[in-house]
Amino acid sequence: MKEMAKTDCRREHASGGKPVTILTPAETERVRRRQLEKSVSWTGREWLRCLWYRFRLTVQEMNYATRRMVELQTRLP
Repeated sequence: MKEMAKTDCRREHASGGKPVTILTPAETERVRRRQLEKSVSWTGREWLRCLWYRFRLTVQEMNYATRRMVELQTRLP
């Protein structure tokens, strides 16, 4: 079964009368990334390394955001 990110917003297509699914940019990116990951054959070790790398990037972004928020809050009177 093909996975597809969908929103609840549907409208009738003018020519066919079929409902058209509207994807947000974030959902479109997730679908594109999922399709790319499925098109490549990964070994278990490569897959684990990829997941670990993505996890580290996420943690770094969260740390940066927290640090930036503290910096901005300490400058306020």
